[in-house]
Amino acid sequence: MGLISKFVLKACETGLVPEKVIRFWCRRLYSRALKSASLGDIEARQAVFRQIIKDIKNKVSLNRDSEAKREGIEPNPDFFKLFLGERLNEGCGYFPTGAEDLNDAEETMLWMSSDRAKIRDGMDVLEIGCGWGAMTFWLAENYPNIRITSVVDSTKRLIILKKKIKELGLTNITFVSADFEELDYEQSFDRILCLERFDLIAHTENWDSRIAKMLKPEGKFFLQFPVHSSYSYYQDSVGLAEYPGRYILNPFLMPSAEMLMMFQKNLYIEDYWKISGEAYKLTAEKWLKKFYFNRIAIFSSLEKVYGKKMAWTWMQRWKMYFLALSEQFGFNRGQEWMVAQYLFSF
Repeated sequence: MGLISKFVLKACETGLVPEKVIRFWCRRLYSRALKSASLGDIEARQAVFRQIIKDIKNKVSLNRDSEAKREGIEPNPDFFKLFLGERLNEGCGYFPTGAEDLNDAEETMLWMSSDRAKIRDGMDVLEIGCGWGAMTFWLAENYPNIRITSVVDSTKRLIILKKKIKELGLTNITFVSADFEELDYEQSFDRILCLERFDLIAHTENWDSRIAKMLKPEGKFFLQFPVHSSYSYYQDSVGLAEYPGRYILNPFLMPSAEMLMMFQKNLYIEDYWKISGEAYKLTAEKWLKKFYFNRIAIFSSLEKVYGKKMAWTWMQRWKMYFLALSEQFGFNRGQEWMVAQYLFSF
């Protein structure tokens, strides 16, 4: 990271840099990144594309540890309730008209993903990387006879989610904490879901064959993930090592929308959708508005986790994450970075 970028990040952490300046800096970074990612030559882009596919097949991770993960400290659900919607969905919402509130956008996205995954009542479903259980609990509520196994990547979240199951009296949900490469179910599933956590799968060799082994003969795998419309690139190679949201989420590489088309050895893509980056921009802006509204409670919550000295710094880091997310996915009217959905079958 260059000295200028380090200085800018440190300045932003003070909370003294106006929001307009941070947004301008983000847009400048993304504009430069696009120029770098294009390489000015179609053959050069294709060479990078092929190399990244090879790297993924050799278990290169899409993400590196964020500052928050490296510190090993995670706020509890009460913190996330202060800016996420009622479902605590940490991913993209969907706004058909743009006028929907955050809760409606969460519900619409969960319904749309479930519909595109062709989920039906009575199925056996495995969700990989369930976060705070937004999709898991939504499915359990809307399909009373469904059986769901959800994989959590945090022991702390596992304990909290298991407690929530008991409180709600739900008997059709099982939460487990495990790495994807550790999953070896004798049971097979009608559907396997992975919503914006492809990073949990991609670093496992032959991930597609492992998915296929866990599916029933007519089973399907539904994947949702943020992508770029045309370019595949490493963050560092396009000047995004200083990505302002890296404290919360720290991507190592960004796949293009077509990249997953190359992983059809054991599964084939039955259907495929693109969702404009504007949906993620609106989601981030809704999070930010709620974040500002609850800023006193948020500061208090962060103070309990990080102490008085670092609470203000982490508050600015979360703000930068929302601003960076909004500006990235809203860039060029949402036509550059977007969310792609894939339905894989045998």
